[in-house]
Amino acid sequence: MKRLIERARAASSRARASSVLDPAHPDYDPRDEFAAALRNTKGMLWTAAAFSGAVNLLYLASPIYLIQIYNRVIPTGSMATLAALTVALIGALATMAVLDACRARILIRAAARIDRLLSNRVFQSIIDLSARHGAPARNARALRDLDEFRSALAGHGAQFFFDMPWMPLFILILFLIHWTMGLLGLVAAVTLLALAFFNDQRTRASAKSATEAAARSYQFTDSVARYADPVHAMGMDNALADRWQVDRSAMMREQGHASDRHAGFTAAIRFTRLMFQGLMLGLGGYLAVKHSVLPASIFAANMMLGRALAPMEVAVSGWRQIRAALSAGKRVQKILNDAPAPKQRVEPPFEGIDVTLADISFVPTGSKRPALRQIDFTIQAGEAIGIVGPSGAGKTSIARLIVGARLPSAGKLSIGGLESRHWSREMLARNIGYLPQNVGLFPGTVRDNICRFADCDDETVITAAKRANVHEMILNLPEGYETRVDEGGSGLSGGQRQRIGLARAMFGEPKLLVLDEPNAHLDADGEEALARALQELKAAGATIVLIAHRLNPVAHVDRVVVLNRGVLQLDGPRQRVFRQVRTELVESIARDPVEGKAA
Repeated sequence: MKRLIERARAASSRARASSVLDPAHPDYDPRDEFAAALRNTKGMLWTAAAFSGAVNLLYLASPIYLIQIYNRVIPTGSMATLAALTVALIGALATMAVLDACRARILIRAAARIDRLLSNRVFQSIIDLSARHGAPARNARALRDLDEFRSALAGHGAQFFFDMPWMPLFILILFLIHWTMGLLGLVAAVTLLALAFFNDQRTRASAKSATEAAARSYQFTDSVARYADPVHAMGMDNALADRWQVDRSAMMREQGHASDRHAGFTAAIRFTRLMFQGLMLGLGGYLAVKHSVLPASIFAANMMLGRALAPMEVAVSGWRQIRAALSAGKRVQKILNDAPAPKQRVEPPFEGIDVTLADISFVPTGSKRPALRQIDFTIQAGEAIGIVGPSGAGKTSIARLIVGARLPSAGKLSIGGLESRHWSREMLARNIGYLPQNVGLFPGTVRDNICRFADCDDETVITAAKRANVHEMILNLPEGYETRVDEGGSGLSGGQRQRIGLARAMFGEPKLLVLDEPNAHLDADGEEALARALQELKAAGATIVLIAHRLNPVAHVDRVVVLNRGVLQLDGPRQRVFRQVRTELVESIARDPVEGKAA
């Protein structure tokens, strides 16, 4: 597994280093990365176009073979001529088959290159937009859009674009045989194009409605599956099924309408194509009787018409896929524009990290009320502070702003003397540890989660676990550090997930540690381990920001900030703040955890 990950990283790095998607590349255009990726594959696409031209020209071998039999073999009875023509035909058809297969493989590789160039950027954009916009953006639709475009480029639908330019050649040959044949071929092509256009117009609205209803249905299903326990516990199954069935029925209804119309148009187009090919045979027979064309031209013209109309039939069956792929490509570019690639940053040396919030306000996405209003305070390097307040006070919003998961709506936030927007992901990974309320463990092993899925040695992982005082707990798991973790940490208790998340936050000796409700699921042993870990980090000079609802850990900080409804109410040394705020909640924790007396 590690070798596969290393190879994937190396391939991604090589693709990025040689790509026009590299911000350092002179042709890099952040406004149109999708088009840049296509330009990066233009050599392969031109090669596929050249092969398409050869395939279409070699198709002429069959009509030529037929004409030569009528003109040379039948009048003379020469079997040697027939054998030579047959060998030439087989060679031409074999070459056409090889070139057609090569074209398909080239398109598959072009699609794979686009995926290599864009998939990492799309993945990072999903993470950035999910952090910026919250729940509405937390989905992998952009990756599905990229896959849809890649599949269309590698599929039969893309061949329509390569074969379509050669359709006039076959119509022209029909005109050279006889002008009436060319006119009939032109009418057939225009008729099929019109039917394809009307098919798209009549089914577009229904297909769009069906897609939207399907997306809502799948999203609702994912949500229900994620929270299956309360669904069962509260008997919500039937009510949720009724709600789910609304979108499901809408999807089935619209898909049925679109499919019915599409089936009707498909049958009409197939009838039209066969009708025109039959009319071509009849017209050829009439012209042969009138001695206007040779008898061999009857069948040659029919073969030419069939080849000319073949892209039209592909367009009818694959136009929906092609149009959907083009729309998917536009959505991919939009998400790339919304989350531009980060610029390379020069990382200054950090002895310690201070945090300054200057007149910070923050309005969450989709909300009209600010979660934070004009917050103004500074955290000195090496200082440990607690941020407390009731639910909805804005504590978690401050934590997200400090670690760069959100950007302030107004004001200036500096970390280590740099504005937070100037911090790169690499700087964050090396200097900041974060434990959110929802720990967010990922599918993998305990070891993978602690080391943040980076390539590191076992000693570094164990050091982080020991620093968080969870080493013994991990060894008691069924497979120790190699114990598998499912999505969200399923299979572990809430306390185990939180303690492993704490070890992940402490991985790599971070200089700034932000812990949001770190004791929410801890028992007495867990809280004792947390207290020891905080004391060790303070002694090591780390800057600690502790968000607390249950306030026991606040006894281990130097300073307390009190928030209420997004406004900073108090800021000062822990003992002085506790003396000023005489609530039952604060009184209960304003006692020394060791001596049991008022602090």
